[in-house]
Amino acid sequence: MPINEVLEEKVKEIVKNKIDNLLKEEENVKAKIREFKEKIASLKPEVALILGSGFKDIVELDDKIAISFEDLGLKYRKIAGHSREFILGKYKNIPLIIASRVHYYETGDVKNILKFFNILKDFGIKTLIATTAVGAVNEKFKAGDLMLIKDHINLTGNNPLIAREPIMFLDISNAYDRDLRSKIKKIAKNRNVSIHEGIHIQVSGPSYETPAEVKAFRRLGADTISMSTALDCISANYFGIKFVAFAGITNSAVTNDSEVLLHDDVVKIAGAISKKLSLIIKDLLPYLNDINEK
Repeated sequence: MPINEVLEEKVKEIVKNKIDNLLKEEENVKAKIREFKEKIASLKPEVALILGSGFKDIVELDDKIAISFEDLGLKYRKIAGHSREFILGKYKNIPLIIASRVHYYETGDVKNILKFFNILKDFGIKTLIATTAVGAVNEKFKAGDLMLIKDHINLTGNNPLIAREPIMFLDISNAYDRDLRSKIKKIAKNRNVSIHEGIHIQVSGPSYETPAEVKAFRRLGADTISMSTALDCISANYFGIKFVAFAGITNSAVTNDSEVLLHDDVVKIAGAISKKLSLIIKDLLPYLNDINEK
């Protein structure tokens, strides 16, 4: 047999094996998702909480069930301060899913974020509470502060809805649910928790922002910056999931070349912010449970 025919047959064999393996992986993922859905069917969770870098101990769950990102077919990288799984449990008998997020910079695949939210929608989630560790662009904000996001600027250069079929020109004028934000501000006041409200800007990462970029973002009207949340918000709204997000300010965004930002410091301060955020979330969950039951 001529060498070119041998090579052609070899290529066909490699391609066939690759396709077979991909189909097998897809079937395994579907089976894992069906199995998890069967386990949670009786609980019917309608609220999910996404934890940003370093956020922890927001609520304590009973009767926990976990499924890994890998079993769900999500692409991810190991990152300090992020578990890579969905955890379902109950907080005071309220079903809740808690998960870390998938970031755009982990894979460069924005559709991976859309898939994450499609899974949540498939699990029955109607409302999503997101948290994100951020840098303060607003000069009045300081590390340890908490901000409720009311709008965003997407500077990632991408959108999870690009090439989606059918094309949908999504209205996101109320992307960060107005009614939920109003309720959260009342809860914060009753709990004596100081909280800002402002505009968040997302960049792609994984490099932190330069001093020149911080000054430019400030002129654009941004109050905080991180490598997440805007793409999450778009994806959630696409699937009809109500979305609200908290920004935990872990550092002032760098404005001179003598400052150094370290991820470990971000994680540490986010852990401290978790304590005040927990007070709000624990009051918000019963309210969401009540309106979902109506």
